[in-house]
Amino acid sequence: MASVEWVLADLREPGRPAVLSRDGAPRARTSLSRALTDPFGARRARSVAAELDRWARAPRTEKPSTFVVEGIRCVPVPGTTAEVAAAWVAAESVDTTDPPAAAAFTWDSIERRFCVPPESAALVGRRAVGEKPASVLSADALRFVEVDDTIGLVQAMLVPDRGPWTGTATLRPGSSASKRVSVSLLPTGPSALSGVVFEAPTLPITRRVESLAMTSMAQVSNIHVVVMDVEKMRVLRWLTDPPSGIAWKGRRDDRDAPHPDDVRRIFEVASGVFSGTQRRAALDGVRLRRLEGGWLIVDAAGEIVDGADPPLVIIQMVARGVSDEPDPVPPDDTGHPGL
Repeated sequence: MASVEWVLADLREPGRPAVLSRDGAPRARTSLSRALTDPFGARRARSVAAELDRWARAPRTEKPSTFVVEGIRCVPVPGTTAEVAAAWVAAESVDTTDPPAAAAFTWDSIERRFCVPPESAALVGRRAVGEKPASVLSADALRFVEVDDTIGLVQAMLVPDRGPWTGTATLRPGSSASKRVSVSLLPTGPSALSGVVFEAPTLPITRRVESLAMTSMAQVSNIHVVVMDVEKMRVLRWLTDPPSGIAWKGRRDDRDAPHPDDVRRIFEVASGVFSGTQRRAALDGVRLRRLEGGWLIVDAAGEIVDGADPPLVIIQMVARGVSDEPDPVPPDDTGHPGL
C-alpha cells in the first residue's frame, strides 16, 4: 500500500466491514478483507477487518481516537455519537498524512432532519464550531450541495427502509472551492438512515446546464423553485435560491410557513395530486410567514415528478408582494399533520 493511499472502511453493518473508497475513488461496498489482501496479505487483511469490526461495536462513552493494528493505522470518521460508522485505514507509515475529509451523519424521515457532527465543517474547508452535533433541516443541509441524482436521494430519504443508496455530489460552500464527494446511505429503521459522506478527489467537478439555468433564473427574477414531498408538503431541496426571510417549518418553531387559510387550500390540492387524480395545480396569493413579521405573498404552481415514489412535486413560486395582516397561529402550534 502506497504511503498516500487511504481506504475508507464501512463499519455500519456488524460482521460485514466493507470498502467505500480506495485511491480517492468511491467503491461499491466490496469486502474490506479482500481489498486489503493484495497490499497486506490474506492473514493480515482478515485480522485487520475483524479487529475493525470489533472496535466499531465496542461499548464506549466517548468518541474513539486513532489506533494501530497489524501495522495499519485506523482513523475513525467523525460521527454524531460514540459509535463508529466508518474509518480510514492505511499503512502506519502515513502517520503524518491526514486522510480525506469525511463525516458520518443520521437522517430522520419523520422530522425531515439531518444530524451532523461539528467535524463535518472540514468537508467545506472550515473549522468545527462547538462540540455537539447539529440538527439541520433537509433544505438547509442541501442548500450548497448539488447532488447528481437529486430525485434518487430524496426518495431514499423519504422511504429509508427501501434499501441502501449511493450517489455523488458537489459541495459548493460559497467562498471556498467546490469539492466532489460521495454519499452512502444505509437504513437503520423504517424512518432512519445512517450516512457517510466523504471527499472523492478523483471525481471530476462538473455543473449541469439545468443547475446553472436555475441559479441564473433566481438571480435575475423573483422566481423560486423547490422540491417538496406531497404527503407532508415539506420543503426538501431548493433548486434555486429560496425566498429570503421566511420562517420555514422547523427552523424557528414547528408552525407551517403558510397562513392557516392557505394551508387548507394547499392540502386540498395536494390530496388530488397524492391520489393521482391530477398532475399539476396552481394556487395564487399564498401567504408565507416572514421571520420579521407579516407575510410574503407568492403565486405557486406545481407539477408531480414522473416516476417518483413516494410522490414528489416541483413547485415554482413567484413573489408578488407582502402583507402585514396579523398572525393567527400561536408559536407552539405544530402545524398540519399531513395527508
